[in-house]
Amino acid sequence: MGTLSFTIKPNFLGLLKFLNSMNWFIVFFSLINLSLCIYEDQIGKFDWRQTYVGRIKFAHFDTVSTAKKIIVATEENVLAALHLKTGQVVWRHVFESASSGNIQLLHVDSDKVTTVTGSNPYLVRGWDSATGVLIWEWPITILDDERAHLSEWWVQHGMLVHMLPSFGSHLEVSMYNLMTGANRGATSKLPAVWTNEGCILTPPYYTCVSGKMGSYLLQSIDVTADAIQLISKPLSSFFKDNEIIEGNLRPLDGHSTLSGFIIDDRYILFIKNSEYHLLNTKLLDQSASAVITDGASGQTLVQMWTHDVKGFSMKAHNIATGKEISEIFCSDATLEIPEPEILDVVCMNTAREQPACRLLVNGADDAVHLLQQGGRVLWSREEALANVVAAEFVDLPVSDTDAALESEFGKEAARAYSSIWAAFIRRLHTQYQQLQALLQNLHTETSIQDSKSPLVRDYFNLHKIIVLVTEVGKIFGMDNLSGELLWRRYDPSLNTENVVLFTRRTARHPPLDAYVTIVGKHEETGNGYIISLNPIRGTLVGERTLRLDLRVLQCAVLHTADSEKLHALILLDEDETVQVLPVSAAPLVQNMYLYVADKESGHMQGYSLKYDGASVRAARTWSVRLGGRVTALAGNGRGTHSQAAGRPLADRSVLYKYSNPNLVLVVLDVPDPVHKDVVTAVAIDAVSGAIVAASSHRRARALPIAVHFDNCLAYFYRSDKHRRVEVATMELYEGKERWTPAGGQFSSLWGARSPGVERQTYILPATPLAATHTRTERALADTHLLLALSNGMISEMPWTWLEPRRGASEAREEGAIPYEPELPLAPDAALNYNQTLLRTRRVYTAPAALESTSLVLAVGLDIFYTRVAPSKTFDLLKEDFDYNLITIVLVALIVATYSTKYFASRKMLKMAWK
Repeated sequence: MGTLSFTIKPNFLGLLKFLNSMNWFIVFFSLINLSLCIYEDQIGKFDWRQTYVGRIKFAHFDTVSTAKKIIVATEENVLAALHLKTGQVVWRHVFESASSGNIQLLHVDSDKVTTVTGSNPYLVRGWDSATGVLIWEWPITILDDERAHLSEWWVQHGMLVHMLPSFGSHLEVSMYNLMTGANRGATSKLPAVWTNEGCILTPPYYTCVSGKMGSYLLQSIDVTADAIQLISKPLSSFFKDNEIIEGNLRPLDGHSTLSGFIIDDRYILFIKNSEYHLLNTKLLDQSASAVITDGASGQTLVQMWTHDVKGFSMKAHNIATGKEISEIFCSDATLEIPEPEILDVVCMNTAREQPACRLLVNGADDAVHLLQQGGRVLWSREEALANVVAAEFVDLPVSDTDAALESEFGKEAARAYSSIWAAFIRRLHTQYQQLQALLQNLHTETSIQDSKSPLVRDYFNLHKIIVLVTEVGKIFGMDNLSGELLWRRYDPSLNTENVVLFTRRTARHPPLDAYVTIVGKHEETGNGYIISLNPIRGTLVGERTLRLDLRVLQCAVLHTADSEKLHALILLDEDETVQVLPVSAAPLVQNMYLYVADKESGHMQGYSLKYDGASVRAARTWSVRLGGRVTALAGNGRGTHSQAAGRPLADRSVLYKYSNPNLVLVVLDVPDPVHKDVVTAVAIDAVSGAIVAASSHRRARALPIAVHFDNCLAYFYRSDKHRRVEVATMELYEGKERWTPAGGQFSSLWGARSPGVERQTYILPATPLAATHTRTERALADTHLLLALSNGMISEMPWTWLEPRRGASEAREEGAIPYEPELPLAPDAALNYNQTLLRTRRVYTAPAALESTSLVLAVGLDIFYTRVAPSKTFDLLKEDFDYNLITIVLVALIVATYSTKYFASRKMLKMAWK
């Protein structure tokens, strides 16, 4: 026993010493924060993200893999796989946004996807169709760079074929091993003097119409054949004697199983066994999209088009017999697919030996639809939302009960209820309506929980409608809480270049509806084009759609509302004439100012608008030539408030802000013979034309990002000297003595006194794509800068890190952060946490009724919505607030108070009887 204890004791003490030494390692690793995250129950509670791929350029049904998918390549240089049943993105690759990422070819073969991207040099890549993993990659460089954009690509028998035409001379054809890039022999030069710019490729045939009018000749050549096989036939042989021949060719859409094309939007031909074959079925509509596919009863021609009256139509015919296939038919006037284009078709037999076809259709509004053979839409994707050019948050209307309650107040109510008894009866009626609504809600509580939330304003005004204008001319109304599309409207006449969106009347004036106006260009003439609609329902109102006769130079909204609470629209055209919509609001235009900036030359002009009794006249008041290209321009924003009139200093004095609502920040790229590129930032008063502040940076190129709020300015540029991105900030102050009237309205015409300017520059360790600042109702909360970065993160940065008054440690203000040249990008400051946002183009913010909360919307290839609280939620209780505990404490205090009062009175009574 003693021997056993003697052998065990040293080992036990060693174990204790080992555990004791490990305590230091445990304490050390516990102090390291290995993760920065949000609470799991907060994911998706206040935010959502929608993923898009853009307008589809190529598409292939992948029916070989276990998980059925649709492989697509888009005009946004995106390669993605969509789930066949739901349309959701399975995997996605986003290439370069420039021409180097342009997708030239998409080929799907069994379980592999092949793409050709770029513009000399080209990159040939192979992807796994199930996971999207890159398998191989090799480059191709074409020696003739001037004709490289004419290249044609396709895959044939496991070989990548490249054809480069030289019009009027020959065709250069090269073939490469698809996986290794090994060239199979030398480049073949096929003589083809009959080629021209109107030729089309229907692999492996290259087809042209040559000759003069009246003697057109249709010629085709198989560019991959071992021997030259030229097919030639007069084009008139396919037309009737009295028909006019234009000789226009266009290939069949989708992936036709036969090499076919359409002549003059009337006849369909295909090439088989080195001969032309004219189909018995003509093109049923000049704009119809047609494709030849393998159907259940043989090769089938499918056509679809949209008629102005009959709506969407789809028909199919058997190629061999010309007989119409009744199963593939649709005629639906309610189905809105403008200018449908068939991307791909797959047909197969069901268990009952009936054809079952799936058709992927693209519309002119960038919406993609998956249809069945009967025209039923299985799912749709609004890919127009990948190119949002303008957005606006619009308040929802109040409920009927709240509207009745609000109608008791104001000037109209005072005139309506002249006596106290009328107001009293009105109040009783309103209370009765509220009681009825309460009883009805209690009765239908279960059904209300299952239904969607009504479109009425909530108590904190967090529920809004987002109006989105896309590049293709499609307008959406979106619910900001769920991201659901409430309505959509497509106007092909709207050109969205430099489009602007105004809220001319909010929903805060019941029974008047909200009113928004979109000002753009007409697609055909380039003149002004106006669309006015109700943002809640998406219906046209007011001017509806108005086509102007002149080009619009500048537009604005009148600050004064008319009797219907509508702010008039002011338009300045190229002849310097002014139009007011509605015309009845012209007398309200008094002392209004507009400015016009030429983006290319940097020439700015200011105008003064006044009503002369008959119409509104515009007089040019100032003109400035900045001598550069305008890269970014930022104004103070409509309806913004100043956080404070000044800022206190350490010596108890006040430094008053220069809060000019007419100030405009203009960032220009100015060429310089010595320093190559110079970035110049100019702060101009848009009323007087005075240059308030200016700054320049040598050997730098400006980014199209600028931010302006209150007296703060910020702009971004890329320094070529240091090869980094920098942000320059400016703050304008009147000084320690205020020279503007306190509490009065600011005027730009007081005098020539200039404000003091504080400047500072910081290094941003990332590349920004967009930037904006948070907005609150009364600007009482702190202001944060929201930066959309190229790595997919939206970073929230307090303005205290960017303000110019971050001086040296011995001279800085009390409480100011010491100056550091590089700005920190904290991982926990990412609003989108682990949800990467690709190609963010702009970030929009809007205030809510909660002073601490700002609503944020980021648009780009992805759409992301969330809300931020720059000063924390100081006006809102926390989510984990213990209501039960505070109720118990309150009840206990009440019981203790009355108990103490009772026992105290008993004690006083006993003491009085003694």
